[in-house]
Amino acid sequence: MITSPSFYRTIHKQETGKAAVLSQLSKRLMKRHAAKIVVCTAVFALLFTSFLLIGTYASGSHPTEATADEQLIIVHTGDTLWEIAKQFTDGKQDVRYVIYLIKDRNNLQSSEIMPGQKLIIPSI
Repeated sequence: MITSPSFYRTIHKQETGKAAVLSQLSKRLMKRHAAKIVVCTAVFALLFTSFLLIGTYASGSHPTEATADEQLIIVHTGDTLWEIAKQFTDGKQDVRYVIYLIKDRNNLQSSEIMPGQKLIIPSI
């Protein structure tokens, strides 16, 4: 069966006017900028979740004040929990156990400490 051009036009209507121009423009922009849109969305999601995690970490439970037999120290640049714990051992105790006591007393989830952070050293 052979179809005439007029029959073809009645089945497949072409968009005309402003709607056609806007449709073509939006398709072209989406093709051109699809990768940028995906990357920007991923970066936004990453930043948003990281801010949520930082807020959660910062609002964690704070240790109670140091008692008379405990010491309060301020972490300096380059300090590690290992070095701090070594300073407060008497040679009989394992440094790892002292690190555990310091982390437990200060409610630390990891061994990462920051300069300026205050640590309570429990009596050992």
